[in-house]
Amino acid sequence: MHMLAHRVRAWLRFSPQPRFRRIIFALYVAIAALDAGGKALATNPDVNRALRHHVGASSAGVVRRARHPSGNFEIFRTASRHLLTGQDLYAEYPEEHSDRFKYSPTFALLFEPLAWIPSPIALFFWSLANALVLFVAVERALPGRRGLLALLCLLLEVLRGMQNAQSNALVAGLIILTFVALERASAWRAAAAVMLGACVKIFPLAALTFALPRRSAMRTGVRAAAVGVGLAVLPLLVTSPATLLAQYHSWQGVEASDARQRWFSVMQLLHEWTGIALPNWPIQLVGTLALLAPLALRRDRWNDERFRFLYLCSVLLYVVLFNHQAERASYLIAFVGATLWYASSEKERWQTWLYATAFVTTPLMSTLIPGEFFRTPMAVLYRLAVPALTIWIFIQVELLRGSRASVRRASAGHARGEVDADVALQR
Repeated sequence: MHMLAHRVRAWLRFSPQPRFRRIIFALYVAIAALDAGGKALATNPDVNRALRHHVGASSAGVVRRARHPSGNFEIFRTASRHLLTGQDLYAEYPEEHSDRFKYSPTFALLFEPLAWIPSPIALFFWSLANALVLFVAVERALPGRRGLLALLCLLLEVLRGMQNAQSNALVAGLIILTFVALERASAWRAAAAVMLGACVKIFPLAALTFALPRRSAMRTGVRAAAVGVGLAVLPLLVTSPATLLAQYHSWQGVEASDARQRWFSVMQLLHEWTGIALPNWPIQLVGTLALLAPLALRRDRWNDERFRFLYLCSVLLYVVLFNHQAERASYLIAFVGATLWYASSEKERWQTWLYATAFVTTPLMSTLIPGEFFRTPMAVLYRLAVPALTIWIFIQVELLRGSRASVRRASAGHARGEVDADVALQR
């Protein structure tokens, strides 16, 4: 495995970077098009019927359900329509889709353009937006060949996210863009990125801690609060104040009802290991203190770009591992953190084996490796949470011990990275 990784790095080193970037960019666009096109074909009655005759009995039911999709994308589209008509966004609508809407009213408003154009085109734009936000974010946070290596490693997991029309690639990209904006001393851009992420899911607010090593916490916090208020009241463009207040109250009720869930989180791991049904909040508190400990104890490294980049990787893993609603799709965000950690490291043998384990258990077992056993809830918990938690612990140890290994600075020489990117685009 270590030899394979060495050969891949050698190939990357001698391949023309602009051409390699164009190939990866084209792959990200292609998987969005293929996913949207495949789902559009599956809704066609004749194609759907033909597919059922050529798949096994276990897959026939999946194909049949594809004739009338009712997943995440349909939930997002109907929520946008419900916002305009004043209906409760968070009520159950079993005749329209299979689950409830759980994002903010602002997200429903921002999704409006995709709610009224034909579904296949809208799905393509949605998948493409998720993929390209992540592509741009990774490329800016980790310029050069290491960023391209990371994007190549993420391709299968991004495809897996598209299959369920999830928003996790978008969320991961916005968290990374928050970091990039703060590295470039742009508090307003950071505030916009983090609050847009919070409109989708609450936990991107953890990205505000990126401002601490930059000594801009107060300035960034004030700007984030201003942007957050603006986004929170934005639905007033299409609904009344009373109705919007009722929507937020309903959203709060949905979040409160889900607070005791553990899903594929560290809390569920501890429950399986101990058999004790502990509340989530003490474990989440310990995880938060462990996350923030390097910022408090290693203030001498706040000016170290490697330290700040490792903290970005840590946050991407933390927001999934300690999320009581961490589902399979959420681990795209954690896998992005693990991938950035590996791509920016010296890639010692133990790092290669650890990342290879995460690569096999996360994207490969979900896309290319068959077997129902790997998809049972217990197997999913262990194959996702254990490698991610192990990598997170190693990152925290490196942050705390103040290792100054001679690695390429992940965000070093931003000016040089921006020039390289501009040259690559021109070519």
